Amino acid sequence: MKIALVQPARDRLDKERNFQTVIRLLGNIRDVEIVCLPENWAGVVIFSEAELAEVLALLGRYAQKGHYMLLTGSLIVAHKDYKIARGHVIGPDGAVLGYTEKIFPSNAVGERGFLRPGERLPIFITETARFGIAICVDLFYPELIRSLAQRDIQILFNPSNIPENRIGLWRSLLCARAAENTIFVVFANNTKSFYPDDRPVSGHSMVVSPRGDVLFEADDAEGVYTVELDLTQIAEARKRWPYLTDSASIEKIEGDRVVRKKP
Repeated sequence: MKIALVQPARDRLDKERNFQTVIRLLGNIRDVEIVCLPENWAGVVIFSEAELAEVLALLGRYAQKGHYMLLTGSLIVAHKDYKIARGHVIGPDGAVLGYTEKIFPSNAVGERGFLRPGERLPIFITETARFGIAICVDLFYPELIRSLAQRDIQILFNPSNIPENRIGLWRSLLCARAAENTIFVVFANNTKSFYPDDRPVSGHSMVVSPRGDVLFEADDAEGVYTVELDLTQIAEARKRWPYLTDSASIEKIEGDRVVRKKP
């Protein structure tokens, strides 16, 4: 199956410019099954529920035009008494299929001061594959990714906004999550942008195989990057690395004792 990573040049504060960039990039995508946007591609913006509905309708038109499933990355939504980060999934017919939430807002950049922790971590199904989404720093929590893998996902999408000096760390996390769960892991990042503390955000969106190998890594250029995934690699990796089966055989860990489930 073919996927596309959208790596937009993002202005932290210019929402209209960011929308024009993303719409321009989405309009040229054809012949792929899934398209993934990065986290906060619209900039440092909080959307009302009404504004979000307009954004999803607009994005839905492009998903329908290109006949692909579109992952909206993550946007901050304001409800009556709380704000939360959500990533929606739009089907090839333009309809919203559901959404995931950022389970652990970043403490490092102060998100916990205004974002409510998320609760939704669903899986989604295309004609070809099952996938899940972990927004940005949720990748740091292996138990979250393992829970998705145990529900038979084949691909994990990680829409993020990661500074250049943390790309090496991120590459290591992506490779570890892919190998320990024997799944594809797909990272979409912004570029030509800046973190709240002025650290540059410089792309390097990437795709990692179920064996933990980096199949593709972008540079810092804005663009749409298409990657073909051979899903048969998952079964091949699991013949050698039965990590999911092994972990499922454990009933509990009591102190220093591992208790396995009875056959």
